[in-house]
Amino acid sequence: MKRLALILALLGLPGLPGGPSPAHAQSGGPPPGAGAGAASRPPAALPGLAARRAPEPIPGDPNANLSPTAALFDAINRGDMAAARDAVNRGANLEERNVLGLTPVDAAVDQGRNEILFYLLSARATARGPAPPPDSALTPAQRAARDRAAVA
Repeated sequence: MKRLALILALLGLPGLPGGPSPAHAQSGGPPPGAGAGAASRPPAALPGLAARRAPEPIPGDPNANLSPTAALFDAINRGDMAAARDAVNRGANLEERNVLGLTPVDAAVDQGRNEILFYLLSARATARGPAPPPDSALTPAQRAARDRAAVA
């Protein structure tokens, strides 16, 4: 009898001591503990994106003579990062809205142009200029001049 139990245990029949549990016998998968090295490695965060390239920008019209802000919206529509940088360097207004009521940041988000979006967010702070000094840093003469300018 011991020999029969030993043979059945070696064959891996479920329900016997030393054999796989009934749940593992039905799954057909590896028994617990087998391949533990492979299971301990986490999967790639975004499989398939490692070899993915960004799409090429749509070529612009070389004969177009656009204002800097219109050129910025055109660059966002085409996905052209170099043209977007050029438009900002030429003085594009980052607060202006297009015919749909979107600012350049809104348009970049809407169209999924993440590279241009991050550039516009970083350029937005420099385009606004430095913040005005707090009232406590102004002299009384500077406060009076500021008040006169606000009235005029």
